[in-house]
Amino acid sequence: MERDEFLKSLGLGLALVCTGSCMSGCGKGSDGPEKPPTNPPPGGGGGGGGNTAVVDLATQLKAIGDQATVSGVLFFRIAAGDVPGSFVATESVCPHQAGNLVWKQAANRVECQLHFSQYSTSGTILQQPQGTTGNTRALKIYSTAVNAGKLTATIA
Repeated sequence: MERDEFLKSLGLGLALVCTGSCMSGCGKGSDGPEKPPTNPPPGGGGGGGGNTAVVDLATQLKAIGDQATVSGVLFFRIAAGDVPGSFVATESVCPHQAGNLVWKQAANRVECQLHFSQYSTSGTILQQPQGTTGNTRALKIYSTAVNAGKLTATIA
């Protein structure tokens, strides 16, 4: 294959990848930030009727301060023991402009990586967005349950 043919085929492949990404992104509604995907309830449901996100405690969230994002939910460990009160589950994107949220163990707060909004473990606003216009709202905090080594958040 000659250089020109190679460059043309490389350019065509790149164009197809970019087009596919654009098409999948354009297919989303424009009603604000994309809603995080959710998992169906394990075991065919059960009383709550809500969607769930699940973390395997054998492999994740082993130490205080550990965090994981699963199906649009930010999980983090705030205490020892595998009981629901040892964990917090909240939305994983900031309600202001959909920046990624992270748990800052040393500061005991959730922080947006885009405009540095800060939230408590109960979801209350500690600091509004910085260097931008507009305000944020309190974070949604999801109820958690621990069963058979799995941490489940019910997304309501």
